[in-house]
Amino acid sequence: MPKINSNRENLSFMRVFQLLCLAFVYLINVTAIFGQSSHINVGKDSLSIYSFDGTSYGASNYNTMVEEDEDGILYFANENGLLEFDGSEWRLHKNNKYSPVVFLKIIQDRIYVSDNYEFGYYQRDSLGYMQYHTIVPQLNEEGLPRALLFLVEHDSKLYLNTYDKVMVWDGEVSKTINVSNAHMFKVGNEILFSVYDEGLGILKNDTIEYVNTDFKWKYDAAFNIKKNYEGNWIIYTSEEGFYELDTINYSTKLWKSEVTDYFLRDDRDFYSYFEVNDTLNVALTFEHGVVFYTKQGEVLKELSGNEGLRSNYALGIEVDRRNNIWVTNGFGINYLKWHGTTNLDFSAKSVIRNISATDSTIFVKKKSQLINLPVKISKELSFHFATPSFLKQELEYAFYLEGFEEEFSEWSQEIKKEYTNLPGGEYTFHVKARSIDMANLSIRPFSLNIYIPTPWYENKWSYVLMVLILGGLIFGFIRIRTQRLKTVNKKLEELVSERTSQLLDQQVQLREANDELTVINNELDNFVYRSSHDLVAPLKSLRGLIQIAKLEQTPEGKEKYFDLMNTSINKLEEFIKSIMDFSTNTKKPLEFKEINLNDLLDSIVQDIKYYTNSDKVELYRSFEDDFTIETDSKRLNIVLSNLITNAVKYHNFNQEDQPFIEIKAEKKDKYYEIRVSDNGQGIPDEFHDKIFNMFFRAHQGIEGSGLGLYIVVDTLKVLQGEIDFTSKVRKGTEFIIKLPFKKYFF
Repeated sequence: MPKINSNRENLSFMRVFQLLCLAFVYLINVTAIFGQSSHINVGKDSLSIYSFDGTSYGASNYNTMVEEDEDGILYFANENGLLEFDGSEWRLHKNNKYSPVVFLKIIQDRIYVSDNYEFGYYQRDSLGYMQYHTIVPQLNEEGLPRALLFLVEHDSKLYLNTYDKVMVWDGEVSKTINVSNAHMFKVGNEILFSVYDEGLGILKNDTIEYVNTDFKWKYDAAFNIKKNYEGNWIIYTSEEGFYELDTINYSTKLWKSEVTDYFLRDDRDFYSYFEVNDTLNVALTFEHGVVFYTKQGEVLKELSGNEGLRSNYALGIEVDRRNNIWVTNGFGINYLKWHGTTNLDFSAKSVIRNISATDSTIFVKKKSQLINLPVKISKELSFHFATPSFLKQELEYAFYLEGFEEEFSEWSQEIKKEYTNLPGGEYTFHVKARSIDMANLSIRPFSLNIYIPTPWYENKWSYVLMVLILGGLIFGFIRIRTQRLKTVNKKLEELVSERTSQLLDQQVQLREANDELTVINNELDNFVYRSSHDLVAPLKSLRGLIQIAKLEQTPEGKEKYFDLMNTSINKLEEFIKSIMDFSTNTKKPLEFKEINLNDLLDSIVQDIKYYTNSDKVELYRSFEDDFTIETDSKRLNIVLSNLITNAVKYHNFNQEDQPFIEIKAEKKDKYYEIRVSDNGQGIPDEFHDKIFNMFFRAHQGIEGSGLGLYIVVDTLKVLQGEIDFTSKVRKGTEFIIKLPFKKYFF
C-alpha cells in the first residue's frame, strides 16, 4: 500500500499511478486474463482460477470491492453500479443518478454504497425489487463522505470513515468527528481508531480517547484488526508488520511470524485479510496479488497475475461461505475454487430467484409465498433458479411443474425453464440440483406455488353465453329482414333529429364563444383605456405646464414649473417601464445565471436615486457580501425594483423614526428566501386581498400605475416563485419572496 497522508494532491497522484500500473500489467499479462488457468497448489490443497470480465456480466471491467450476504449472494462495487451474482445470473442495479459504486458494505438487509458524489443504500421492497435510497439530503452541510474507507454500525448509528474525517449518521441527521488520516474498526463492543502519527484511540461519546500513543507511524496505520486462530486480536499494518493487541490495556507487540517478516519487506505492502478455513488465511497485497499463509503465520504461496490473476493490483477480496475466494481488480473478477471440499458450514439450497414474462419480472421472496399471476402475463412464463454459493457450471438441475407435468425433467445445466399457453389453475414448480463433481453433496430442493386465473372466455359459462348470443343474432337477423322498411324510416327520423340536435349544439357553442370574446374584449378595452389614460394624462399635464411656464417671468417660477414637468415625465417613464416589464416577463425566455445580490441592489438604487425623498430612506442589507442567487437576472430585477420603489413612494416621511428599507436573504433547503421590509405607512387590512390586482392602488393620494405588484406576481409565476406579505398601518410592510433552486425547476 502506498504511503498516505492528508495531502489530497498526493492521493490523486497515487490514484493515477495505480491506473497506469494496471494498464501496464494488462499489456504484459494479456494471456492470463482469458479463460481458466491450470491447477495450482497451496500447501496440501489445490485450487483453480476462473476469470470473469465485462462481457461475462454485462458491466464495466473495473470492480473495487466484493461482499457476500447471508444467503450466499455476491455483490460487487462496479464502475457501472451495484453488480449482483447468485451463481447462475448476473444483475446490474443502478441508482437514479447512474453513479458508479466504489465502496460497499452489507449491514443486515441493506447494502450501503458510495462514490465521491453519492451515498445511500440498496434494499429489496416487499415485492423483492432492489430499490435505491439516497442519504445525501440528510447529511450535514459539510457534504458527502468522499473516498469512503470503512463503514461500521455501532449503537444503532453508522460511522463513515474517510481520509479526512469521520461522519456519524443516526438515521436522520449527521455530525462530524474531528479526526483525519484514521482507520476505524469494530473490536468487540468498542470502535477502535488507528490514526496516522497519533496512535490508537477508542470512541467515547462520539469523541476519540487515545489509549496507546506508541502504536503510530507517520505514513502507516492499521488496515485490518481481526481475531487469529487462538482468539487473540491481531492488528495488520500495511508496511510495519502484524501486531498482537491486548484489548484490556490496548498494548501491542509485534507478532513474530514468517508472514510478519514477509510484509516487513520494502517491496511488500499489506492491503486486506480474510480467513479461508480453520488452518489457512489469505492476504491481499497492493502490488503482488494474494498471499496464502497458515494460522501460525507460515507463508505458503504468493499468487500473482503470472499465475492466473487478472492483475497483480487486486482491489478487493472476499472469502465466501464455501471458503472459495473472490478477487476484484481493474480488469474484472477472479474466482479461486478449492478442489475436493465437501464439508459445508451451511445448508445448500436451490431457490427460484424470479419469474419473468415478456417485460415483467416477479421476484420470489420466500418458499411459502403464493404467487398470483395476472392473466396478461401468464401465457409465457420463465422460471429462473440458482443455488447460491455454487456456479451454474458446477451443477445440474431437474424440475417439473406439478399440475401440468407428470414427473421431473432429465438432469441438465439449464438455469431457467419456460412454459407457454398455460391454462388457468393452481400449480407448484419444483426444482432440485446436484453437484457434478461431489456426489455426496446434499442440496435442498425448492418448491413454489403459483396461481394462474382462468380467462373469462375459457369458462364453461362463457360457452353457454356465446351460444345464446349466436341464437339471438340469428333471431335478430330474421326480425330485421321482416321489418326493414320500418327500421329504415326510423333511422331517417333519428338522422333528422340528430342533425337538428347538432345544429342546436353548434348554436350553443357559438353563443358561448361570443360571450367569452365579449369578456375578453371588455378586459382588453379596460386595459387599453386605463393604459391610454395613464399615458395621456402625464402628456396633457406636461403640455399645460409648458404653456403656463411660457407666461412665467421670474426664474424661480420657471424652476417650479420645470420640477412639475419633471414629475410628469417621471410618472410617464414609470408607467412605460411597467408595461415593458410586463411585456418582457410574458415573452422573454428564462436565462439562468449567478447573480450577486449586492450588485443587483446597487443597480436598483442607482435607478431610483432621483425619486422624490429617495435620499431620505436608509437601505439596510442583512446578508453576506458574496451572497448569490442562480435565477433570471432581469426578472429578479423587476421583482425587487418594484418592491423597493413602492417602499420609497409609500413611506411616511413625517414620522419621527428614520425611514428605512431592509433586505434580508438566505438559502433554505430547496429555495432562496428574500425579505423586503420597511417602516412606512403600511397597508390597511381591507386592501390585503386586492393589492396584487391589476391597476389597484391602496394609497389613492400617491401617484402610481397600479401595475407594480401585479407585475411582481406575474413575474414570480414565470420564476416558479411565491410571494407573501405582512403589514400593519403606520408600522410598515414586509414582503417574503421564495425562489426555488434551479435543480428543482420542472
